[in-house]
Amino acid sequence: MHVVFLNTNQLKGGAAIAAHRYFNAYLKAGARATYAFVHSTEPGEHMVNLRHSFFMRRVVKYLLKYERKLTRQRKIPGEGYWSVSRWPRFYLRKIKRLKPDIINLHWINDDFLSVGEIARLGVPLVWTFHDLWAVTGGCHYPGDCKGFTTGCGNCPKLIIPGPHDWSRHLWRQKYEKWKHLDITIVCPSNWMAQMVKQSRLFGDKRIEVLPYSVEPEIFKPVDTRPVREKLNIKPRQKVLLFGAVNSLNDRRKGAWLLVDALKKLKGRVPPDDLVFLVFGAEESPTLSEVPFRVINLGFIHDKKELANYYAASTAYVLPSVEDNLPNTVLESLACGTPVVAFDIGGISDMVEHNQNGLLVERIDTDLLANALERLVKMPDSDYQVMRQAALAKIERDFSQQMVGEKQRALFESIMQKKVSL
Repeated sequence: MHVVFLNTNQLKGGAAIAAHRYFNAYLKAGARATYAFVHSTEPGEHMVNLRHSFFMRRVVKYLLKYERKLTRQRKIPGEGYWSVSRWPRFYLRKIKRLKPDIINLHWINDDFLSVGEIARLGVPLVWTFHDLWAVTGGCHYPGDCKGFTTGCGNCPKLIIPGPHDWSRHLWRQKYEKWKHLDITIVCPSNWMAQMVKQSRLFGDKRIEVLPYSVEPEIFKPVDTRPVREKLNIKPRQKVLLFGAVNSLNDRRKGAWLLVDALKKLKGRVPPDDLVFLVFGAEESPTLSEVPFRVINLGFIHDKKELANYYAASTAYVLPSVEDNLPNTVLESLACGTPVVAFDIGGISDMVEHNQNGLLVERIDTDLLANALERLVKMPDSDYQVMRQAALAKIERDFSQQMVGEKQRALFESIMQKKVSL
């Protein structure tokens, strides 16, 4: 059985990192697989770059630019990512040359696959959802909108919403192309699975929950003294870490909420007792508002370096207002670092309140500030118990071996069904 994993990028972005981890876990389960993509970062075994010729790249780039122009004309600015994926990207022949028995779709937007091409892949599909684009009229995260449960329309993200607006048109295109797909949906979190079950498009399909994993040889507890000395952080100082891809500019990541919560700690935590680390961000005026020492680590491309920063931190803070199963939370827990986060999306699949971190019951910066204060002032004996619980959670529910074996069982069950028909 040959499973082909498809993702737009090889390693760039959270979805690509997660897809690569699924792929590696599956390989380590003794299975046969290929990871195919259109934008590569580094060479790798069992990996295929499907990159077009220069001329075809220009054609696809033009089509994508046109789709983005249509989006700018119709969507309210700042209302999150939106994909059209209407016109072909011309990768079908290359994918079929890989001779897959099953195709595992991941994040295939931008310049990879169109809606129509997905319908013509010709083998059983497993689609791992890293967001909800596949069931909406174009948005990747719908927020409070439930339009995807009825077929979209009256979209709050559009300049001119209406019963038959652009979101309805794009949703209808998906429905017509995909209604007879042989497809299984994989959701990394229970929250995502519940959302998909509510969707009109795929709510009646087989839906499985299969979480991400992390590389245990990289994300693990380490001696933190070298990192702290390098950053000139005193042994007694507490360290809060925050970061993500485009961490300060993506409003869904909630950076402004964290900054507000830190401002509320002024006078409650001595300024020399706390250090704030940020990664995945350029210099920003937002950081100057934090009343504690701020160290901007910039963009980190080396996983081992990132793991050292997790391990050297007292807590990783995730102020996201909407998220699936962020890699950063798993990476932090695997390094033995507790997490403080709003109880949204799939966060509670990873963070158990008062066990391996603290969950803030609603999006409120006063409550977030209280949770941060509680953690940085926590007695060391309680904190060490929380650290051990973080490691145990990863080993129990997110190990690479467990994820690989579950993938193998899923793919085998799909193949058995195909043979029996």
